[in-house]
Amino acid sequence: MKDTVVDYALLSTTTTLGRVRGFTIELLFHLQEGQKRCCELVEITGKSHPYVWRYLKNMQIYKLVEKNEGFWFLSEIGVNFVKHLNIVYNNIIEYRKIIERKKKEERKIIESSFTNVKVKPMKQVPISLWLQSSDRQQLEKEVVEVLLKHYNETGSKFILIKDQFELSEKLKAAPGDVQVALKNLRQDNIIYLYRSEVEGYWKIGLKKAFIETLCKDSK
Repeated sequence: MKDTVVDYALLSTTTTLGRVRGFTIELLFHLQEGQKRCCELVEITGKSHPYVWRYLKNMQIYKLVEKNEGFWFLSEIGVNFVKHLNIVYNNIIEYRKIIERKKKEERKIIESSFTNVKVKPMKQVPISLWLQSSDRQQLEKEVVEVLLKHYNETGSKFILIKDQFELSEKLKAAPGDVQVALKNLRQDNIIYLYRSEVEGYWKIGLKKAFIETLCKDSK
């Protein structure tokens, strides 16, 4: 997008502040560090001399900078404008920190579903007999095995997944095959699958009746 310098009379308006961008702002911040010759700005920015000179002249016209014997420096208007930009940028940085904190909190919630957030079962639920006797597809067995392993380790009947791609990576299987396996297990009341209260995630777990069946079969 082409850089522009706008009329000074409009500098105080929100619309105009949005138009002062690109190379103009870069030069303002370089000059905030102290007065500089055009050749110094050329070296710092890597732009051609005519390019930098044109921007400096435009900024001088709109009273953002002044010149004294070859040295360019911020005018009072330029100084105040850069101060305003610093405040805006600091607010943006602070906003991003808040968003990052929220993301970290969400990750903690997600990670908690894979840790000992519940009391472990008094007795480990076996699956070996079911794996041997069941005529289900191998991938379906692997899904059940992953969920039961999680249950035996944490006491939680479910895990949180972003999508079938995340689960397929865990199972080393094609996403399409995983989706079919989940559909079949869900239809046969072995697992449940629905949107979690954690935004953007699915809750997938073993149904209570299925776990009870495994326990009965092991006796």
